[in-house]
Amino acid sequence: MTLSITRIDDNSIPWLEISVKFGFQSLPFILGKQSTANWPAVQNWVLPDGKPNKEFLKKNYGNSIVPILVNGTEYESTTLTEFIDNMKDPEVYLKDWHFQNEYGTSMYKLHPFFSRDFVNCEKWTTDKTENPFGDDYRFVYIGAAGSWTKFHADVVSSHSWSANICGRKKWFMMPPGSEELFKCTSSESGYVDDIRKFPDLFEQAKVISFVQEPGEIVFVPSNWYHQVHNLEDTISINHNWMNSTNLGLVNDFLMNREQDVRHELRDCFDSFLEDEFEEKVEELLFADARLNKKRFLKLCDLVRQSRSQSNQKYTCDIHGSEIWQCISSPPCYPSITSICQCSTSFCSKCLGFIENLEYSIACRYL
Repeated sequence: MTLSITRIDDNSIPWLEISVKFGFQSLPFILGKQSTANWPAVQNWVLPDGKPNKEFLKKNYGNSIVPILVNGTEYESTTLTEFIDNMKDPEVYLKDWHFQNEYGTSMYKLHPFFSRDFVNCEKWTTDKTENPFGDDYRFVYIGAAGSWTKFHADVVSSHSWSANICGRKKWFMMPPGSEELFKCTSSESGYVDDIRKFPDLFEQAKVISFVQEPGEIVFVPSNWYHQVHNLEDTISINHNWMNSTNLGLVNDFLMNREQDVRHELRDCFDSFLEDEFEEKVEELLFADARLNKKRFLKLCDLVRQSRSQSNQKYTCDIHGSEIWQCISSPPCYPSITSICQCSTSFCSKCLGFIENLEYSIACRYL
């Protein structure tokens, strides 16, 4: 028997409650369609019958060069118009289109929980020389019925969220560690491409299977492996992101991957001076993970600087000013969720708390 996922259909639930229950504890959830009902993307990109408004998309964005994944293996480029005019083949999937870099974010508005985003929602996001990632991680996906993404976890232990603008998706998701049941030495990723071929493992792997309806947003916590199938012609807006709740997991990922890189380079060690070897490790780590130790520390410093001017100071009765420890401390949760009842915006109390938490977690790694 598979497990279920929590659906949140009540707009009045405080965002801090959502953050503590799901962000702090790395648990997935679905935010109901009320959260996107007023998005211009939902109003303009979708026809009354629920299908993509192809003429609107072509008229407004048709000349854009977009990436398409062919047969699940190779990326090619084409115009949005050409893709839409041939949007019948499920083996061709428009993925990872940096729509927001071209057209901004006016087509949607983030829920407060999703807006605490060090990758995409900061002043350094649009400055490629300042951004530690070199680019944003905000994407639009468009896929015909039958298109799908292989079994995977998101890049560099990031969280992700995916909002269905139109269409329905079938998801398969599992908690960290369960992916080991699906290891495969013949696959480039190290795991099977399609877990549907192994239904006998679902109960042991604690697989959560569900359908995402139009307008709903799925939160995928760090390190939760998943596989997604478009049941209908589908458009989604997606972010990969980091914040106070998963920065520690990102650090752990980088430390583990750095050791892997050092191991891979062990036979070449004598070919480098010490500084050159360290530079090579950083270079390969970034090529592999799109982040490395130096860039991670830069991100932490950017967060520290931007949060150091917070007008309020929050301290914990248990952990004092080191409130990053509250994330993994259930006794702290009631006091955090009692700070305020804000659901769709920030007041000075909850904003002060989250800025202090972000400052604390950033300083932990500096």
